[in-house]
Amino acid sequence: MMEEKTFEKLLNEQEINEVKKGKIIEGKVFEINSDGIWVALEGATGDVFVSQVELIKPLQEYQVDQKILVEITKTNDAEGLNFASEKRAVWNGTMNKIKEGGNYPIIFKNRLKKGYSVLIEGLIGAFLPGSLSLLSPKDDLPEGEKMAKVISKNGKNIVVSIKDYAEEKINQTFNEYEEGMVIDGVVEDIKNFGAFVRLNDHLNGLIPASEVSWDEKISIKDYLKVGQKVKALIIKLDREKKRISLSLKRLKENPWKTVDEKYPIGSIVQGTVTNILPFGFTVKIEEGLEGLVHETEIFWGRKGRISDLVNVGDNVQVKILNLDKENKKINLSYKQVSGDPWENIEEKYYEGNIVTGTVEKVLNNGAIIKLDQGITGFLHVSELSWDFVDDISTVLNEKQKIKVKIIKIDKDNKRMRLSVRETKENPWKKASKEIKPGDTVKGKIIRFLDKGAIVLIDGYEVEAYLPASKASTNSKSLEETYSIGDQIEAKVLEIGLENEFKRGNMIISISHLQEEREKEEALKVIKEMNEE
Repeated sequence: MMEEKTFEKLLNEQEINEVKKGKIIEGKVFEINSDGIWVALEGATGDVFVSQVELIKPLQEYQVDQKILVEITKTNDAEGLNFASEKRAVWNGTMNKIKEGGNYPIIFKNRLKKGYSVLIEGLIGAFLPGSLSLLSPKDDLPEGEKMAKVISKNGKNIVVSIKDYAEEKINQTFNEYEEGMVIDGVVEDIKNFGAFVRLNDHLNGLIPASEVSWDEKISIKDYLKVGQKVKALIIKLDREKKRISLSLKRLKENPWKTVDEKYPIGSIVQGTVTNILPFGFTVKIEEGLEGLVHETEIFWGRKGRISDLVNVGDNVQVKILNLDKENKKINLSYKQVSGDPWENIEEKYYEGNIVTGTVEKVLNNGAIIKLDQGITGFLHVSELSWDFVDDISTVLNEKQKIKVKIIKIDKDNKRMRLSVRETKENPWKKASKEIKPGDTVKGKIIRFLDKGAIVLIDGYEVEAYLPASKASTNSKSLEETYSIGDQIEAKVLEIGLENEFKRGNMIISISHLQEEREKEEALKVIKEMNEE
């Protein structure tokens, strides 16, 4: 009995070790040459040669001692040379593994009349009907691997479906997802009504525009970008229509829910200017929370240009004045953060003080001069110069820097009167002392009036009046005889100064000087005649 078992065992071992055509055996690479590899078979006697065309990979990717599976394709006992194929071994293994209903990677090979020729796992030929490909006839052949389901296997005839695979995965996804779950995705497309987010290769979700942010003014196209990775909350699952609605904003708490706790009335907060309006400006405190700074809460003194204080995008500090959670409104104050600059104005400004200001606005009767944030004063046209100013816009321009003297401060009414002329000594004091009626003066015509001209007197910076009737002894008009900028010489008829704080006056005559000189010339001629 013992001998029979031993004999049976020997027969089995001989069958195992025997190299037969069609047998699939694992072996180890022991030599690589230019047209193939030599493989030592494990559990069998003899070696086999696998030519390059029977390998599943390029020759250079094989290494000595690497294990591979081969199928014996030819034996030659006389010469002791055996041939094998790795492709057939793998092909048979893959074919035996493929089951109807299973999912496998495929590679597109060719376009056919009613579908596509594909390779399962790069080896097994199969047919993919066009109606099950999820492709349009105009689409290019996809590159790389795609997953498909085997819906039919009859011998070597295999039919696959990408559509069935996708539906299986979609159903699987819907079974895994629940409302309230946070999931990851990638933004695939953005429309005005919402953003499509790719959740996996076969399923997209939609973030409606209203679910992007608690800030209703935010544009979805500014908030999201194609290709951006996002985390979103599932807010609705429609298993029948296979639709998923997502939300970004609900991952955060509605800021209006706790606004009164986080930003109590009277608190000072940091924000960003989002818009400048005719009656104020808006400030974003955080995403979804925006308040209004009314113009009455911007300036302490006279209303100015809001754009001179803030611009869109500026970071500002504001005070919470009022909260209306129901209507989602917040009233803010800009001026109360810095405090009323008029409260302690006497610490910085006083009557008689000469300071530098900026022309904020030019009016018909004067100008508004800004001295500091929230502090402006009024410069009347009469305080602009010791001489007469006909058109203030010819002397001042907005944003111009000028020196002014504070001549009056009304703290209670937040008003200030300013003077430019009093920043320097009254030139009429010197002129009235040194120039007397009958004196001859020189000057330049600087402008014409209806019945005369204004002449700037050399060396005194005062203006004299030249009546048209006193301009010449000929019959021509003043403007026919002279031009702006002409230098003239004239006789002083009148000069006066009421007091050193007022403007003086001077009347001059060219004709009087001409007549006087003509008279002197006549007397000189008569004298010379008498002497002869």
